[in-house]
Amino acid sequence: MNLLRKKKVRQRLDEVLRGQEPPTLPQGVTNLLKLLRDPDSDSGDVAEALNWNPGLVVRVLRTVNSAAYGAVHKIDSVTHAVSMMGRAQLEQLVLAIAVKNTLPTGAAPGFQPDRFWQAAFFRAGMARSIAELLHPADQARSFTGGLLQDMAIPLLAHARPDDYGKVLQEWHGTPGADLRSIERAALGWSHDEIGGHLSADWELPENLTAVIQGHHNDGATDSELPPALRLVALHRETEREYGIEAMIETARSMYGLDPDWLKSAVAASEEQAHDLSQAFS
Repeated sequence: MNLLRKKKVRQRLDEVLRGQEPPTLPQGVTNLLKLLRDPDSDSGDVAEALNWNPGLVVRVLRTVNSAAYGAVHKIDSVTHAVSMMGRAQLEQLVLAIAVKNTLPTGAAPGFQPDRFWQAAFFRAGMARSIAELLHPADQARSFTGGLLQDMAIPLLAHARPDDYGKVLQEWHGTPGADLRSIERAALGWSHDEIGGHLSADWELPENLTAVIQGHHNDGATDSELPPALRLVALHRETEREYGIEAMIETARSMYGLDPDWLKSAVAASEEQAHDLSQAFS
């Protein structure tokens, strides 16, 4: 991202966060991501950098060996993870873990962290399952995008507990309400826009930034917004049954997915969400 764009992104975040500094990714994670993106680094360099962060190592290995992530064989070391997963997939997983653990963790008006992350982990597992069927090459980004698509909400809930808290309370308390419509009417912006800015500020991959910012864009093409991420964006923290029904019907009508398969995938993803919560903790 060029300096002018970065300056505009930071100005927008400062305005929305009322001058509060957005959180930053740990330096060790930033260094690891640079290595993963550097074509001149080798797998040994990546493994060594990852080993310097034992907490991250534990979370990576727990996650790749969870039912939701779908590793065919058990991965039991950093070196094994690097060789089996490949750089692109490992980068997506490191980003997911690092971002989740960088965002605010406490409760705030209208924001219940356990409820929020349970929904996010469900989306991650469900997105990966749908991607495996519809666009297998994009499973890793679908998992990470499903997990992080609403990542601005915890930040906004803590930065603006008065007015954004009221927005969240109205959303959760109004059947069928659309969060973005409430946000824009009350504040002039929405969580997907701010999530895109935060992702850009952190210099996350452009294709991940695009799906975080555009996950509610009905006009996006499937190449711009993979079907798995379009579908799981319909899932809600509250009114879960309503969101799941909408997801199943849209998947059937737009992509021809079998409703019975989808119901089985939903049930599996709900069970796997608990395992992912443990893996990321």
